[in-house]
Amino acid sequence: MRSRLMPIVAVCICLLSAADVVGQRRIIELEIAASRFEPVETQQRWMQMLSEVGADRVRSKTSGTGTVKITETELSGSVRIKIQGAIDKGKLVLPGKSFSIRQKSAIADYIKGIRDDGANVSLAEKKAFGLTSQQLVDVNKALQAKLNFKTIGMDAGEFLSKAGRKTGMRMVMDDAARSAVKGRETVLDELEGFSVGTSIASVARTLGLVLVPKRAQGQPVMLHLVDYRSADEFWPIGWPGNKLGRSSLPTMYEKFPIEIRNAPLDQALKAVRVRAKVPVLFDHNSMAIAEIDLTKSNVTYVKDSSNYINLLTKILNQTKPRMDFEIRIDENGKPFLWLSTANPVR
Repeated sequence: MRSRLMPIVAVCICLLSAADVVGQRRIIELEIAASRFEPVETQQRWMQMLSEVGADRVRSKTSGTGTVKITETELSGSVRIKIQGAIDKGKLVLPGKSFSIRQKSAIADYIKGIRDDGANVSLAEKKAFGLTSQQLVDVNKALQAKLNFKTIGMDAGEFLSKAGRKTGMRMVMDDAARSAVKGRETVLDELEGFSVGTSIASVARTLGLVLVPKRAQGQPVMLHLVDYRSADEFWPIGWPGNKLGRSSLPTMYEKFPIEIRNAPLDQALKAVRVRAKVPVLFDHNSMAIAEIDLTKSNVTYVKDSSNYINLLTKILNQTKPRMDFEIRIDENGKPFLWLSTANPVR
């Protein structure tokens, strides 16, 4: 009598339904190893179900220990992706995940993700914005492009379009963003020399928008401008640089006599910017909400020997509500001062 544990050997189901993905056809092959101790009926049920999850070929083999891995092989105009899995104690173990036999749709999603994005992206750990580490590196590199044109007074919508093109990435807007750029707002800061990432994020904030890099499955990463209220995370206006200290902005720590008496804050800040040779960006959004007018806020600071760090701390404390500053760096490591209200609205 033939054993009930006779293996299902080299069963091949060919669906040949691979789609073109970014100009390259991905052929998905599933090779499932089943233990000799798995009943034939169990193997047959798995194979029947797996024939319907979207792979191009499904193959079963009997093995003492199943190998679980993925290999990608470049072919002429296509990529062959071989997914090796194993049936173990009633579970299908695939690279990065395991499934029960009732999770047909989840397995189909797993296969589709690999077909759309390739194994390296589909199975990689996702970081900020749902992107892989490499994708985040690529976005940061794209946002390092340096602005080489004057910006102050420029139409904000025109600026966002021009700066967006320098990234080499597609920029898309939601309805709120499209409405905001039609308001004919202008760029309030001079951003020439800054990276496009920090610059776009800064101008977007004045419009109540934020910059969000994200991607749909099977698509490249795109830069989205959206209403700040709809975003859980967004690209920052520069990165923390306070730890850089004297090495990044040595002029801010030079000591000299200071005498400012009842002078408009905007003039005092202009003097700091020019004499310390440090770029300054303002959080115009939070300042408008707090109704802070730099031209109407007079400040006083007299000291025989002080530096620009102490000077800024003292004069910004004299606004109502008070303001604060921090040292930030753009995507190229360019240091600048970020001035905002002490408790800025997001």
